Amino acid sequence: MGVGETDMLPKQESPESNIVKCIFDKILEVELGKPVDFELPDSFRRWKPTDYIAIKRNIYLTKRRIEDDGIFCSCSPSLGSSSVCSGDCHCEMLFSTCSSSCRCGDFCRNKPFQRRALKKLKVVKTEKCGLGLVADEDIRQGDFVVEYIGEVIDDKSCEERLWKMKHRGDTNFYLCEVNHDMVIDATFKGNRSRFINHCCEPNTEMQKWRNDGETRVGIFAIRNIRKGEELTYDYQFVQFGADQDCHCGASGCKKKLDEYLFEGSAK
Repeated sequence: MGVGETDMLPKQESPESNIVKCIFDKILEVELGKPVDFELPDSFRRWKPTDYIAIKRNIYLTKRRIEDDGIFCSCSPSLGSSSVCSGDCHCEMLFSTCSSSCRCGDFCRNKPFQRRALKKLKVVKTEKCGLGLVADEDIRQGDFVVEYIGEVIDDKSCEERLWKMKHRGDTNFYLCEVNHDMVIDATFKGNRSRFINHCCEPNTEMQKWRNDGETRVGIFAIRNIRKGEELTYDYQFVQFGADQDCHCGASGCKKKLDEYLFEGSAK
C-alpha cells in the first residue's frame, strides 16, 4: 500500500464494534418507547470469556536466574547410529539438557525442551474433577510429555496471589514451586499442562531440568500411557484453606488432598 492510500479507504469497523453498536441502538429504541424485537446476535451469545492466555514459554515477572552448572557430556555418535545421548549420558542423568559445550552434535536426544516433538493432547471434561488432559496418542514410559509453563513469580508475589484467591473463594490453584523465590503460576497465562489433574497413583511426574542455565519444569511419563487415558501427576499438595476431597479414584487414594507435604513442587 502506497503513501496516502489509506485516506482513500472507507473506515472499517470490527465485527465486535458493530455487534455492540447494534445492541445499544436497540436498547435506545426500547428506552424511547418504540417497540422492537430484541435478540442478542448469535455470535454474541456463543462468546465465552477466556480462562487463561495461552503462551509458549515462561514469562518472568521476577528476575530471571541463569546459572552455569558446568555440566557437559562427552557422548559422540557411534558408527551406524542416527542418535546419541541415551540413558548413560551424564547430562541426562543429572537432569540437564545438553548444551553447546557437549560433543553430541545435531543427533542429540537429550534436549526435551528444544527438539522433542510435542505429544498430542486433548482437554476434556471429567466426571468429578472439572477439566482434564488426556493423551491423544500412545505415550511411552520416560517420554517428555509437555512443559509446565506460566508466569514466574517470587515468594512474596505468590503469597499475595494466594491470599487474593482465598478471599475470592477460588478452589483451583495452578502454582508450581520450583526453587526458593521461584514459583510458576499458570492461573492467568500458561498452556494445556495446567489442566492435568492430581492422582494418588499418577502416570506422569514433574521434573526440574537445567536448560542453558535456566531451570524449567517438564512433565514426563512414568509408565506407558494409552491413547485416551487421562494424564495425572501427584500434586504433593499443602493445605491452604478448607479441606479438599480427592476424587482420583486410585486404589491407594488418600481421600484428602491436605495429607500431602508440598504444593505442586517439581522434583
